[in-house]
Amino acid sequence: MSDIITISGKVKYAITLDPSVWIFDDRNFKMEDFFARIGEEQQDEEDRSLEAIGRQWDRELREGVPTKQTEKLFAEKKRIAGDYGIAFAPFLKNAEPEAGSSMVICKHPDGAETKLSLDDAGSAILCFAIDGKPIRGEEGPVQLFFGDGRNMNDPIKSIRSFIIE
Repeated sequence: MSDIITISGKVKYAITLDPSVWIFDDRNFKMEDFFARIGEEQQDEEDRSLEAIGRQWDRELREGVPTKQTEKLFAEKKRIAGDYGIAFAPFLKNAEPEAGSSMVICKHPDGAETKLSLDDAGSAILCFAIDGKPIRGEEGPVQLFFGDGRNMNDPIKSIRSFIIE
């Protein structure tokens, strides 16, 4: 099974995507950050600063004052662990859908199709790693989440290609 995904159909440029390299892309982010932003009002900067100070205080009480070596190890583990996603919009924009295009069809390996509006696809997030590892097998290589989070608990899975209509 290939992890390569294509964007084709009514586009100026057919695009080939390899989700296995997105972990190195600066545009990726942790999915927990994406889910935390959905429906949440932005906190005041001062509140965030106070919360961070409180968390640091609690951590030092539990674990002691960190050394450089433990800090480095903690940062490395934190960087790799977690579920990762990337916005679909830049890829869609680079494909340059033709005027009059309104739908994106997600093709699945079993031949099934999931249709989305071009607007929904433009705000979608593609999850490409779970627990820091590429999504393989029946559920991968990417899972699509709507930008408004309405399918947060039931993403569109097993997407092999996107066809613009």
